[in-house]
Amino acid sequence: MQWFINYRQDLISPSDRGLAYGDGLFETMKVSSAGVEYLDDHLARLARGLKKLAMPFSDAQLETLRLFLRNSIQPLVKTESVVKIIVTRGEGGRGYLPPEDCQHTILIGIGDAPNYQVQQKSGVHLGVSDVPVSENPFLSGMKHLNRLENVLAKQKLSDLHFEDVMLDGRGHVIECIQSNIFWFKRGGLYTPSLSQAGVQGVFRHQVLSNQALYHVEVGRFSLNELKQADEIFITNSLMGIVPVISLLGCSIPIGIHTQRLQHLMQTKDVHDAF
Repeated sequence: MQWFINYRQDLISPSDRGLAYGDGLFETMKVSSAGVEYLDDHLARLARGLKKLAMPFSDAQLETLRLFLRNSIQPLVKTESVVKIIVTRGEGGRGYLPPEDCQHTILIGIGDAPNYQVQQKSGVHLGVSDVPVSENPFLSGMKHLNRLENVLAKQKLSDLHFEDVMLDGRGHVIECIQSNIFWFKRGGLYTPSLSQAGVQGVFRHQVLSNQALYHVEVGRFSLNELKQADEIFITNSLMGIVPVISLLGCSIPIGIHTQRLQHLMQTKDVHDAF
């Protein structure tokens, strides 16, 4: 990837709190010649997280970021690409105690986007990770830089599986390693609550906000309940909707409901104005 640090091709300090403590957030976005997909949602989630971590962006800082994406990043886009934004608290503070005046470090990278067309059409196999997801209602929902659980789960992912389902310590389904999870049962749409753990995915939000075809149940569900699903699919901002064709070796059909939501989301105008 090509990287910009604080809107320049600069260096990051070894004492940056993002490196020392994971004190920051990130966003990963798909971008094409038409613009950034779900840009407003990504920037809103970033702003919410920064505010919750007591290092908020001002309106002027958000506008500067938006303008940089438009004027400096968008012209670099030749094919479908991925843009990653990392914002840390910067340097300073004594030990864990952060500085009173935050001087953010802003990293923006651009590279080629992965192609998920095969997975979107043919579906993928899921396993279940033995790495539990930690529960912390203060951090839940945010895409913070503390991703060691996901790193460990990815290391342990079998070659037979595209993704693993991740559970909390009490066995509730939370998400997959790098995606959110949905399923259908008797015509209803289900997805786990992320009030205690997990990432509030931008694409997850778009699915919940833009479909009116199905009654949605958001709650705490066991792995056994997931195993009884009629259809399962996973989502994130890069892959869109990807059907699941097996869970722990048990076959699952690519059903009409999943295909219907795929069509709905693929035909939606997803590019926000800069």
